[in-house]
Amino acid sequence: MSEYKGRRNEDRFPYLKTISYTCDQEGSDDIFKGVTINISKSGMCLYLFESPCVDNGSHIFIKSELPVNSSRGAIRWIDKVEDGFYMAGLQFI
Repeated sequence: MSEYKGRRNEDRFPYLKTISYTCDQEGSDDIFKGVTINISKSGMCLYLFESPCVDNGSHIFIKSELPVNSSRGAIRWIDKVEDGFYMAGLQFI
């Protein structure tokens, strides 16, 4: 279990939604899918399917509408649930 899971700047609220995202890397236009679990103004927890940016420290750009003013975030922790499926903590940047 990651050290980041216990340290949050703000309370998170349940928010279940399928999202689309891209890797925030030069030349990357591929769109990937994820499912949000909870959200706050500073970040969210979500499930991600395999993609090139599923790595601690990677940045992603969320293409789906969110109830916050940010759509770009950095993965602060990630746990493999099973092959090709991950649970991650995203901090909005």
